[in-house]
Amino acid sequence: MGGCVRDSLMGRAPYDWDIATSALPQEIKACFPHTHDTGIAHGTVTVVYKGVNYEVTTYRVDGEYADGRRPVSVSYTASLEEDLARRDFTINAIAWHPAAGLVDPFGGMDDIAANIIRGVGDPDRRFKEDALRMMRAVRFSGQLDFDIGDDTYAAIRRNAPGLSRISAERIRDELTKLLLSPHPERATLLADSGLMAKGRPLPMGPNVEEIRNCAGFLRNCPKKTQLVYAALLFNREPESAYRAMRALRFDNAMCHDVPLLIKWAKFPIANQDYAVRKYLSLSGRAYFQDLTSLKQLMNTADCAVLPLICERYEKIIEDGDCLDIGGLQIKGGDLLAMGFTGKTIGDTLNRLLDLVLRDPSLNHKAVLMRLI
Repeated sequence: MGGCVRDSLMGRAPYDWDIATSALPQEIKACFPHTHDTGIAHGTVTVVYKGVNYEVTTYRVDGEYADGRRPVSVSYTASLEEDLARRDFTINAIAWHPAAGLVDPFGGMDDIAANIIRGVGDPDRRFKEDALRMMRAVRFSGQLDFDIGDDTYAAIRRNAPGLSRISAERIRDELTKLLLSPHPERATLLADSGLMAKGRPLPMGPNVEEIRNCAGFLRNCPKKTQLVYAALLFNREPESAYRAMRALRFDNAMCHDVPLLIKWAKFPIANQDYAVRKYLSLSGRAYFQDLTSLKQLMNTADCAVLPLICERYEKIIEDGDCLDIGGLQIKGGDLLAMGFTGKTIGDTLNRLLDLVLRDPSLNHKAVLMRLI
């Protein structure tokens, strides 16, 4: 039902199947020995059949939406058409019935053929019920390369301020799917429609100018979350990029990686062995591939010599050159035994590391002891 039927009709592998029935939750539970009340308040029962979980939902009609996201109450109905009428878009309001075949009361099949995203019934009502549907419309546009119907797009523009009622996590998820989609350039719709207007819905998050500037070239960006956000926020200082990632409620790892990528992608690398080793030491070897991808995408000043730098990188890794203090053949305990204390231990190790970055052949304990 819904999106899974749409995907199968478009030749795309559906990631799951939504099952709907006129049977009430208690009747569903009576039919199967193993069930879970996963969403019983909204008529959903998980049926465990041959070790596989299936979510089965009773046909329902939604009540009032008090928070711009979920209905306060639902009531059950015996009508499949009434159940489909509460869906967001016509392409998601198609069902398959084992006896009747496709059930498509709102013209979803025609809209699939025309590559159109159109709200079910009154789009203003759909977006007032759940403001996140506006973000979903733009996300589907990027994933499917569909246009948004004129009436539906006009309704998005009218209802765009309502997105402020949606949590940052929900907005982040839709934005990320859009930026990673085959057509991230459609993110400009977020700016043009007013969904990402200045000061809302995320005052510290990505802004209209950033979305417009990056939407075109993101098609050439590797489909990695940290890279698309580093590209989106590239013109910021790392601290500001960190705040934007926090505003989107990303986890600590992503909030660390995106500012780091922005910082070191802007840092030029000279085409010299020592310069490449020093860069790897400072930025972290694990980030090198992402950094070179971001440098190429953003056409940084050292972009022309990146192929030569990458060759040096491969040779450095192949040779096993020391790139950090942990790789030195002398440790802090050795310095402590020699009488070094406090800050001088770290300073000495850093000085030795720089010498080894210049000449990896020095990384032998006896040689480093003599250098000290």
